[in-house]
Amino acid sequence: MAVLVTGGSGYVGLNVVQALAAAGREVVSFDRLPLPSVAARAFAALPGRIDQIQGELRDCEALARAIASRPCEAIIHTAAITSGPAREAADPRPVFEVNVLGTIGVLEEARRASVRRVVITSSGAAYGESLYRPGLMREDDTPVLPTTLYATSKYAAERAARRLAELWSLQVACARLGTLIGPWERDGSAHPGGVRDNFGPHSQLAALAVRGGEAVLPVDESTRDWVYAPDVGRALVALADAPALAHFAYNLSAGIDWHGDVQAWCDTLAKRFPGFSWRLARAGEAPTVHYTDRARSNMDVSRLEGDTGFRALRERAAIHAAFADWVERHGAAWWAATV
Repeated sequence: MAVLVTGGSGYVGLNVVQALAAAGREVVSFDRLPLPSVAARAFAALPGRIDQIQGELRDCEALARAIASRPCEAIIHTAAITSGPAREAADPRPVFEVNVLGTIGVLEEARRASVRRVVITSSGAAYGESLYRPGLMREDDTPVLPTTLYATSKYAAERAARRLAELWSLQVACARLGTLIGPWERDGSAHPGGVRDNFGPHSQLAALAVRGGEAVLPVDESTRDWVYAPDVGRALVALADAPALAHFAYNLSAGIDWHGDVQAWCDTLAKRFPGFSWRLARAGEAPTVHYTDRARSNMDVSRLEGDTGFRALRERAAIHAAFADWVERHGAAWWAATV
């Protein structure tokens, strides 16, 4: 049986599709856009079968046709609008329509089709202001205090999914994702009409490295709870496949100390790409690489590890080496592509 991936052409979705196809699975990718050509060529060498069905998440009939296209044992729901402040101020309604109502629509269609399990992707951003307090974020103990529309919409989707799972006796798991680094991230500003407004510092630097040039970093590096993107894909599959799950919500991150990582990543890139260099911004100089100005605390990942046995990569050098390998193979074509 197949696994349906909503948002299969997005950042998280591509890593899920790749993880499934690499394991020889049948995949139905449902997205309003086709798989990007660079990714499609890479995935063609994998043993799994990938069927692509284009459609809008808010179109319930299109979603139902996608689920009915092949017998589906699970749905991994990654489709979302990852909104920044400008989008939230200018056009807030679609953020909730996609992130909240779209999630409800996925659960409705999963119920009608008797899908065994649905895995929904939330975000560590749902913790909101708690992220900036000392200590590990824990799924049931840490206060959830979302502030942005994106974070609020993801937590609202969580609560709706939890309630509908109870009412309808559905198997639903929710993964609160750390901040992804690694393959298949695109610059949202370079893709008009896209639904992801972020472009992380690791990808900013990798895109610059393949072109050649100097990166100017902020003097103060604010860390986040990063996680290697292919690990997110594999972990979401593990949640879909687990025979039984004892909980609803799971933190999904690497669970390591990332202090100093951006500069370490710069050093890795400089060794691989001789035309790339980096330095810290001088007094009064604007950095050319941008990231959050507030450091975040980490999430506790022991629940995910205990219930699924999945453990993300925790050696930064190994993560950097794996991502740098991908950048050498696909980076130039990926960041030059328009789709």
